[in-house]
Amino acid sequence: MVFARSKILIHDYCLEEKPVALTLNYNGPNPQGVLKKYVDLLKLIFKVGDSEIQEKVFNWDRSGKEEKFEIEFELRKDLDKISYIWIQGSLSGTIRPSEEFGKEGNVRINIRGAIRAEYPQDTLWQKSIVYEFFRVLYHKILYVGVWEKYMADCREMLRLFIEEMKAYLNLIQRAVI
Repeated sequence: MVFARSKILIHDYCLEEKPVALTLNYNGPNPQGVLKKYVDLLKLIFKVGDSEIQEKVFNWDRSGKEEKFEIEFELRKDLDKISYIWIQGSLSGTIRPSEEFGKEGNVRINIRGAIRAEYPQDTLWQKSIVYEFFRVLYHKILYVGVWEKYMADCREMLRLFIEEMKAYLNLIQRAVI
């Protein structure tokens, strides 16, 4: 990630189809365990540490009989000097007491990802038309192969994340019933 006062940001979603976010809905026993599994899978699949995952929103309302929660995460993983993977995900749902399972409810899981490149625009040289010409030439001709590899890796990691999350939700469902 480039630290600059002004910069050019190139942002390309990993999924080409609309919508660019993948969504899972779960309705069943013990949805509260999904949060820990979600974060563990982010770390495992995207090969990042705690410092690269940020909680942007954390709301957990326990004031009523039914608990409501909404949590949003952002992941940033550096790929090279100018590019990084940007993942945005959220969990929201409700949990209520259950005589049969202890707790039951529903969870909605969203995740979307993109590859971003940042080019600083701080100096006069970086703002010049000559620099811009060479930057575009570099990005469109020389860097395109690297960019496509990053996009393929991002798509594969998102696919793997959803498959692992589906498998986990299926295990919760089967273990209790």
